[in-house]
Amino acid sequence: MMVVLKVIKQRPKYRLKWFRLVVIGLIVYFAYLSFGQQSQINAINQELEATKAKLAEADKRHAELTEERNRLNDRTYIEKLAREELGLVKPGEVPYVPAKE
Repeated sequence: MMVVLKVIKQRPKYRLKWFRLVVIGLIVYFAYLSFGQQSQINAINQELEATKAKLAEADKRHAELTEERNRLNDRTYIEKLAREELGLVKPGEVPYVPAKE
């Protein structure tokens, strides 16, 4: 009787497993998407903070202008502006202009 020995070829230990490769690829892809979205969210948050600062500045300016408008309805304030900025005087008054040195 003759014994036939079969030679079994051994597969390499480090063979490529497609399923693992696909899973790793998907993980890398989703990590990339997550990083991109996080950077977009950070940019939007910075823009939001800048817009809030501009809004606060505009609100402050609005309050100042409203106060100025209310003061312009007061006759004494108008007289003060006319005297200081325009150099106007009432009839019969002599304007005092300091000499420049």
